[in-house]
Amino acid sequence: MTAPASSPGPLIGLIFLIDAIILDFVAIVVLRKDSKNLLNRLTTLAMIVFGAYLFFEGLIYILPLDPFYPVVFNIFRDISVTGAIIAAVIGPLTGMLLLKGEYYITQKRVLVPILAAGVIGILLTLPNDSVRYILTQDTLGFDLSLWGIIGLLLIPVSLMSIATFYFIRTLRAVDRSHAKYQKALALCVALLLVTVGIAYYSAFTLLGITLPILGLLGHIFFLLASACFFYAFR
Repeated sequence: MTAPASSPGPLIGLIFLIDAIILDFVAIVVLRKDSKNLLNRLTTLAMIVFGAYLFFEGLIYILPLDPFYPVVFNIFRDISVTGAIIAAVIGPLTGMLLLKGEYYITQKRVLVPILAAGVIGILLTLPNDSVRYILTQDTLGFDLSLWGIIGLLLIPVSLMSIATFYFIRTLRAVDRSHAKYQKALALCVALLLVTVGIAYYSAFTLLGITLPILGLLGHIFFLLASACFFYAFR
């Protein structure tokens, strides 16, 4: 099929790709500081898989519809949403690690429910989410069934909310005069921005709103989160 490319799409896609590059750069910085530290490794993995979400999502908006739509675009979409859900799974594990230590997160009663939530999220999302071309608006959108909404939106938002809760509790335990307080605060703000960003896009997906300018504004949350992650681990 031949259809015109979405006029605002490449701009949105470019912003996604830039943020993916920033996240990968920060991930390298974090891992190089101490590759043996579990917190650093989890954070690095979260950034890489979330970067994969941004990268492949960006390609969907940048590549021409013909010949990539719909087969290749849907493959990219499957990779991107899987990365986003895995990143959401790592979030609470990282928060719990900071507050309660490595032994706590390795307990089956803690680890299994979080991993199960991620697996369920992926299994619900992949068969119930697809890329669609909106002819009347000359843009791309995504079709999500109720199960897809639960898997891709509700489960990640819930997991990131848990992560934010644990990071805030950790922050409250740090002396404000301590040198690490500002970095701990930046980490909490970064997680909060990611959570708000996911919730922002979730709301517009549920309402069926596909205005490109709102997508650009919403992505500011992810850009600011990347900056906070860099400050926290530099």
